[in-house]
Amino acid sequence: MIKQNILVVDDHQENLVALEAILESPHRHLVMATSGNEALQMALKHDFSLILLDVQMPEMDGFEVAHLLRKNRRTSNIPIIFVTAISKEERYVFKGYECGAVDYLFKPIDQQILEAKVNVFLELDLQKRKLQQAVVQMKRLKDQNERLLQALGEGVIGTDEKGVISFCNDAACALLSTSRERLQGLNVEDVLFHDSKGNRRWSWKASPLLEACSRGESWQNQHPLHARIDEHVVMVEMTASPVNREGDAFSGTVILFRDVSGRELPDEELRAREQRRFRRKKIFREMVVFDRSTGGNVGRLLNISEDGFKLFMRHEGNEGQELPLSMVLPEPIKGVNTLSFDARLIWWNRLDSPGEYHAGFQFTELSPTARGIIEVLIDKY
Repeated sequence: MIKQNILVVDDHQENLVALEAILESPHRHLVMATSGNEALQMALKHDFSLILLDVQMPEMDGFEVAHLLRKNRRTSNIPIIFVTAISKEERYVFKGYECGAVDYLFKPIDQQILEAKVNVFLELDLQKRKLQQAVVQMKRLKDQNERLLQALGEGVIGTDEKGVISFCNDAACALLSTSRERLQGLNVEDVLFHDSKGNRRWSWKASPLLEACSRGESWQNQHPLHARIDEHVVMVEMTASPVNREGDAFSGTVILFRDVSGRELPDEELRAREQRRFRRKKIFREMVVFDRSTGGNVGRLLNISEDGFKLFMRHEGNEGQELPLSMVLPEPIKGVNTLSFDARLIWWNRLDSPGEYHAGFQFTELSPTARGIIEVLIDKY
């Protein structure tokens, strides 16, 4: 649990001792100051959740301290509760609120009232801190997803429920020989749903892709499809998955595609490519990724880059989870037989067959030796 700092300011030591006795808690760190100048120094040095400030102090009273705290960017939003023994006249209360106080307590202090008010402001501060942490985590995951998205060798396109392209990665732009600005905003039916002559095979509403994804299922083309931008046409193999989880309203798709125009090459070259493709699949099938902490099988390696990798898995993923992983190499590389690394699960998709998933991971801890081994794998296999 987050430990919250409280600054207590009073020029009488006995008052500080009394407030400490009331407020002391394992989840609170009380910092005591006996003057306005000391309070200002402490406020700039520490991160406080709440300030209890005595009004009547020599040299600099509580009103002046509060005014200076409100003028400083670092301390301007710290809630201040004035604690005072002066008259309860409205002019003093109004002056306190004008200086930035959130509440007023009069001496002698009622312990239950003080504790209740402190708890309210500490709870508000705690919720604010949790929200800030969540925003930071969301930004971190967004940045990680973006880096992994750009690292994938396959083209990736995201659409909304109407088929309009909302995002794409660099590989998609390269495969289609166009820019991100040109691609985003187009309807996917005008880009990926063509036959070999460049004619549109389906509309978005009549496509089997939409039919499957709107049911919460993945889809893969069984018949030849071609991507087209202007006069640039390539034959593609395509897999689409719904953005929403099962049971949620359909809100869009993520489409992965790659250029398979080589299937139209002469038979000799086609056989050569097929042999290389089979060798790569056979080796990767032998490369099983294990959890180092449990020894359990996490999944089978499908592809790998310098930033991350893709697995075929037999269980659902937990996005954001970081795992200590390893895999046995197909042959000794740089004098080692096993590659070890830490990686974070960024995304996972359910496939058509029950209990089968694809998942994308990003490396979080990678030694220079491990990075060198990955470079060899990418170059050789």
